[in-house]
Amino acid sequence: MADRERLFFLMAQMLRSGQTSESGLRAVAKAFKTEGKDDISSGLLAIAQKVAQGKSLSKAAEIEYILFTDIHRAAIMAGEASNNMYEAFSVLRKLEDKKMESQRAGFAELFTPIAMLLLSFASIFNTGLNTLPNLMQMRKAQGKDPNMVSEFVMNFTHGVAAHWHFIAAFLVIFIIVSYSMIRTTQGRFWLDFYLLKVPLLGKYTSYKVYTNMLLYFPHLIRSGVKPKQMIPIMEALATNVVLRRRIDMFNQVITAGGQMSDAMDKAGFPPIAVTPVKVSENYAGNTDGINDVMVEGMDHAYTILDRLLTDANSRFVGVTSAFLWIAGGAVMLMEMLSIVFAQN
Repeated sequence: MADRERLFFLMAQMLRSGQTSESGLRAVAKAFKTEGKDDISSGLLAIAQKVAQGKSLSKAAEIEYILFTDIHRAAIMAGEASNNMYEAFSVLRKLEDKKMESQRAGFAELFTPIAMLLLSFASIFNTGLNTLPNLMQMRKAQGKDPNMVSEFVMNFTHGVAAHWHFIAAFLVIFIIVSYSMIRTTQGRFWLDFYLLKVPLLGKYTSYKVYTNMLLYFPHLIRSGVKPKQMIPIMEALATNVVLRRRIDMFNQVITAGGQMSDAMDKAGFPPIAVTPVKVSENYAGNTDGINDVMVEGMDHAYTILDRLLTDANSRFVGVTSAFLWIAGGAVMLMEMLSIVFAQN
């Protein structure tokens, strides 16, 4: 949401000016209070109170899971680990801005075909319930046999109209049962497990998680954060339970003294991200002990994966838009044919 992007921007400005997390939260809460957004202001004040009691900002943000999701808390954890909270909120602002831009583009492309499909269904139901019965009676009075298209439209629309309450009840029960199942640990695991098995969607989901991790890795390495310290951040970024469990393999390799590239490979990172890290491990590092080659390789891998995800999202929106246009046109054609055949 737009308010969240503004929140991250204002927090970055507060931290850049030298304010502490607590004072920054209170100042931003006061700003939202003057705008009449009491819910955001109250949430920020509650977080500030937790910070004042000695909790870290990432831990305090857990109470406001709508304002700060796991991905947002992961960014804050990265800022705490690297001792650079300004950078963390700057990254969050950029991510939120990019997310809103993508949503606006998708909405603009899908709104018209969705509206057309809905209006087509409304029109065919009106035709099937009101127009076709009269036309079919006239056709029967003329001694003509009923045609298949008109009969299908009438039977379908009358069937839905007669049993809409059963359909609505089934949908409500299905939603409640499904929601209850995925709220359990085992149910969420199986949902995420089979989600990764879906062609294209599973790959997109895993690439999305790993791309989010690669966004923070270079900044953390540049700040001197060790791979072992990255694990809580990786777990917060892994929104898929199955992928989160793979981080245990990352931990095992690092704990055993293995290389970063081997740990990433075991955790399921795509080869396009592992290869530059493996190559960079032959470099000793600069005078500060920071492997600049690894940082550059991770930045490059993030750029490529982010481009792949953006292209995949654009193709998905394009294919969905085409499908909706075709579906809306098919419903309109069915309606016109039913009227024409009923009159002839």
